[in-house]
Amino acid sequence: ACHLLQRASQFRNARMPLREGHMSCTSCHNPHGTVTEKLIAHVSVNDGCLSCHADKRGPFLWEHPPVSESCLSCHTPHGSTRRAMLKLTPPRLCQQCHAATGHPSLPQSPGSSFVAAGSCLNCHANIHGSNHAAGFIFSR
Repeated sequence: ACHLLQRASQFRNARMPLREGHMSCTSCHNPHGTVTEKLIAHVSVNDGCLSCHADKRGPFLWEHPPVSESCLSCHTPHGSTRRAMLKLTPPRLCQQCHAATGHPSLPQSPGSSFVAAGSCLNCHANIHGSNHAAGFIFSR
């Protein structure tokens, strides 16, 4: 009843673990208080996310810096209308930090490499990190 925006956000997805009963608010938050901001039950946001999403933890030879900083750089935890609860749809999400040098800067423009399925993730699939020899570009 107190957190109406967070409650409404969980209805943006077709599937949401919280709505399906696989987790509760206390899976991530401690209502009785913590030393962290927003009463996060873990030491950091990433520790909370990685407790369920262990495949994103690594260690990776090549790590995408926003992944180690905070999952909230790209994802919104309470629900999103986008795939994987992303804040924005790629390539716009990627272009918040990455320059379009070598790539078309306007997504979905004629002749754009983003036209086919409209995403940087077509080529840069291992976005959380990679152990591949050429992994610094997070390719397949």
